Amino acid sequence: MHPPLSLIFFFLTAGTSIGSFIFSYFIIFLTLFGQGQGLPDEVVLKLGILQLVLIGLGAFGASFHLGHKLRAWKAIKRFRTSWLSREAVFSGAYGFTLLVFLVLYYFQANPLLIHTFGVLTFILGILSGFSTAMIYASNQFVLEWSSSITVIYYLLMYLMLGSSLMLYFNHLYNLPYLGTFLFLTFLFLALAFGFRIAFNVRQFYLRRPTLNEALNLPHNRPVRVVDIGSTTDNYCTEEFYYRKGKELLSTVIPLAYLLTFVIPLFLVLYSWITGIGNHWIYGITFLLIVTGSALERWCFFVEGNHVQNLFYGLYPEEGYKLRKGYMERKETKISLY
Repeated sequence: MHPPLSLIFFFLTAGTSIGSFIFSYFIIFLTLFGQGQGLPDEVVLKLGILQLVLIGLGAFGASFHLGHKLRAWKAIKRFRTSWLSREAVFSGAYGFTLLVFLVLYYFQANPLLIHTFGVLTFILGILSGFSTAMIYASNQFVLEWSSSITVIYYLLMYLMLGSSLMLYFNHLYNLPYLGTFLFLTFLFLALAFGFRIAFNVRQFYLRRPTLNEALNLPHNRPVRVVDIGSTTDNYCTEEFYYRKGKELLSTVIPLAYLLTFVIPLFLVLYSWITGIGNHWIYGITFLLIVTGSALERWCFFVEGNHVQNLFYGLYPEEGYKLRKGYMERKETKISLY
């Protein structure tokens, strides 16, 4: 699939915003039960403004993926059946409740009101991330994406982005949670790394549909592509297959792994073991994760193979090989009546 830069941008901004809010509000929420020291008002407001700006930029950037931007409001009409519609609704609601939460917090309104909107924002952020992940996981035409692994590691990367930003803020403002976020950043980096590897390993075991299955023909009548039916590139061959990206994939995937997971894991582990940490280490860790995540998203899209590519000779080779079992006993009948 052709990687849309606007959606990659949305992932980075929304993921950082939602991930960091989950942690920052959870710290504030624990103070209701006398646990922890909470966060200084200055940190809550500065983080909140950054989170609000990020989700706003993400929504603006994602709009470039729309063919008719003025019709974006119609996305909410399919809420009951479309994960894309749910993503739009939950993301917009998350941004709105976050704004209300910050206004109430700034004016020191009734704590019940503040935490009501805090909990709402917390839940809507999770629902937004889950809905975005399900857009890909529920797409059965791209077998690489259609898995629960996609959802799990997608959400883990949100938490990874959020915890690494919180790690930087903890050092910047000398907060008492530095050790906690060193551990959480390491944990989510390691888990996301493991699930990303599982995502790649799974691709070697995919049972891909064949041309015979796509045409509803039995396997005793082999079908092969003779002519793709188009002498020039068209929307299907350009948007559903990114030739240049496929050529670069073997280079970009290791680079994405290195920048997103390996080097940040080493930096976090080094700081955790030695007790040496400064704004350069934590700042570089966060920037590496953001840069690597952008490359990882690029790879994620390029790795996807839409089944329509079977008819253009652009699908993985195993999709053109006959196999026994499925539709083996189906008979083809030709009749004039």
